[in-house]
Amino acid sequence: MVDRTLLIGTKTISSKAEAQAFPLAEKLFEIEGVNKVELIGHLLVVTKSQDGAWEEICEQVEAVLTAYFVSGLALTAEQVEERMMLVGRSTREKIQYLIDHQINPGVAAHAGFVELIGVKDETVYIRLGGGCQGCGAADFTLRQGIESIIRRGVPEIRQIIDITDHATGTNPYYRRPAGR
Repeated sequence: MVDRTLLIGTKTISSKAEAQAFPLAEKLFEIEGVNKVELIGHLLVVTKSQDGAWEEICEQVEAVLTAYFVSGLALTAEQVEERMMLVGRSTREKIQYLIDHQINPGVAAHAGFVELIGVKDETVYIRLGGGCQGCGAADFTLRQGIESIIRRGVPEIRQIIDITDHATGTNPYYRRPAGR
């Protein structure tokens, strides 16, 4: 039992192949004699093979856990809270939550905002407003900020489309020259 959340939910991993994408489990399966790993919130259960010696395995598990917490790969309290807020919500609700709590506070510093227009299949449609409309960095903000936050929080989303008309509005940073 540890004082940090290892995984939101439960996961039983019985092989090195199954451990892929779970950095803690990957490291634990490098320990000779580890047969199975169970991650249950704050609880880590390690099952050893018959020929493994508990004293050696326990020392190595403690070393792996310490390195895991120091590495920055472990979930922070904020990440745990965020992921718990997303549990049980629809895809649209998850995306709206991320826009309200992570994306808009960041773009508000530049007098901008992001509005969720819709979600269809694996695609999200958004509109950028305020200082984001017509901004030369809007595409960068979309690809490096908005898209990465949404994909990390809602991995089933494959595409984020900006439907903003960046050449119009009350105060866009970019205006097309007349006649074009």
